[in-house]
Amino acid sequence: MSDFQRVSTGLHPCGANPVHLDHVATTPVDPRVIRRMLPYRTEMYGNSTSRSHAHGRVGEEAVELAREQVSSLVNGDPHEIVWTSGVTESNNLAIKGAAHLHRAKGNPLMTLTTEHQSVLGAMLELDRDGLEVTVVPVQESGLVDLAVFEAALHPGAVLASGMFVNNETGVIQDIAAIGAPCRARGILPHVDAAQAAGKVPIDLAALPVDLMSFSAHKIYGPKGIGALYAELRPRMRIACQMHGGVHERGMRSGMLCTHQIVEELPLPPVEIQCSVLAEDAIQAAVSDFRSRQTIRGAAADDL
Repeated sequence: MSDFQRVSTGLHPCGANPVHLDHVATTPVDPRVIRRMLPYRTEMYGNSTSRSHAHGRVGEEAVELAREQVSSLVNGDPHEIVWTSGVTESNNLAIKGAAHLHRAKGNPLMTLTTEHQSVLGAMLELDRDGLEVTVVPVQESGLVDLAVFEAALHPGAVLASGMFVNNETGVIQDIAAIGAPCRARGILPHVDAAQAAGKVPIDLAALPVDLMSFSAHKIYGPKGIGALYAELRPRMRIACQMHGGVHERGMRSGMLCTHQIVEELPLPPVEIQCSVLAEDAIQAAVSDFRSRQTIRGAAADDL
């Protein structure tokens, strides 16, 4: 029997059902989200970009409502939210989109050594393509030395990318302090906020950030959907990386996956609600583990 068959039938390779507590890697979908999604898979399945008929308009209304919900989570404008397939696409769109648009100028890019592979991989690809990429080291604490970071900002650089909350260490970078010198030099600050949304407050009206990436499955939403915040201002422009249409302000072509986008987000403040959901999941897992240990004759308190 394969591991998949064991897990799907309730049998773990080690003889017990697995207990998954790594909600940094991913989270279960909130039942409220599932209930919200289902009608858009079977009944209201119209293409949200087809506004010439009722089915399409229903889908468009749902997509735009979700866009408002996401923007309210980070105190942004709904028109600044671009739908993607997840944070990897969001990071690639932000980094490569900025680099390709400004390539004629030969502008360099910057990032940190502790970034997610979707950021480092995009930077590596651009480096192979002949662009100049600077990777700034961090201190033993995991925080970047702001003086070192600012000194590394190249004149004419196009973009600097930094992670808000590190997915492996939990280190929270000072995004305001990182973004301010970038903005002062005309450099686009990009932030990977996949691990920050729902865990720490995000106020894009106050933060000096032009681009920010998000992922739904990190905050009890479905896998396969994410977003890129792209600030509405004249000089904040990135090139489309997926061609074949003029969707999402011309930044991302392709039919939108309405049932993935439509989410009944937890009631604000969302960071508190996510904390409660995580605690409930842990308590349920521990309770299940204890009951199984009791059945086996073991002491449930010896956890």
